[in-house]
Amino acid sequence: MGALRDGGDERHEAARNLVITRYWPPVYASLRRMGHNRDRAAELTQAFFVEVVIGRQLLDQADAGRGRLRSLLLTALKRYVIDRHRREDARPDGNGLSLDGLEREEGFLGREPARDADEVFERRWAVAVLEEALGRCERSCLEAGLDKHWAAFEAFIVQPSIGAVAPPPLSRLADELGFPSATHVASALKPVRKRMKLLLREVVAETADDPADQQAEYARILALLR
Repeated sequence: MGALRDGGDERHEAARNLVITRYWPPVYASLRRMGHNRDRAAELTQAFFVEVVIGRQLLDQADAGRGRLRSLLLTALKRYVIDRHRREDARPDGNGLSLDGLEREEGFLGREPARDADEVFERRWAVAVLEEALGRCERSCLEAGLDKHWAAFEAFIVQPSIGAVAPPPLSRLADELGFPSATHVASALKPVRKRMKLLLREVVAETADDPADQQAEYARILALLR
């Protein structure tokens, strides 16, 4: 992620904010799996980004030749937790995270199988990347006037995946969304699938510079989501 190392002030700040937005859910999930309760995990998440990521300029150390960004963050998080435990005068100073955000993360953890802190960090990272790509895909479809295409994709692909249920029959979607037939629904799904794959790669590329690393990250996301 070159902007973290050699970008101007505005590019550097934008890149840093992107990383914070993308990675606070995995950090929170990992802390919860470490055994911290909700309030403590929220406080540690906030403090980690303020003290380490921003305060110690952790992201200036991001180097594709020395490992992936999420590995740097996870290692720094573990060290920070140990350091906090050693500080006898540590005091909670407010979590700064929205209640809605915490409720969503607790819902995610409640649906996850029992995983250790490292596994849940990676899994939540993959879901965060997917969520960003889905949001961009929806906006892209709506801007292009493909409202029904997106609605079909959401009903047939997204919602069944989230709920781990079978997708609805294409014929039913055709009736509900106003397509002439199930075949037309199937055809409408194809460009959205293609756009989604491109956008997923786009999101991955924002925190991985090297093309080979981007491909590895993309493959890792697919494996984690599968």
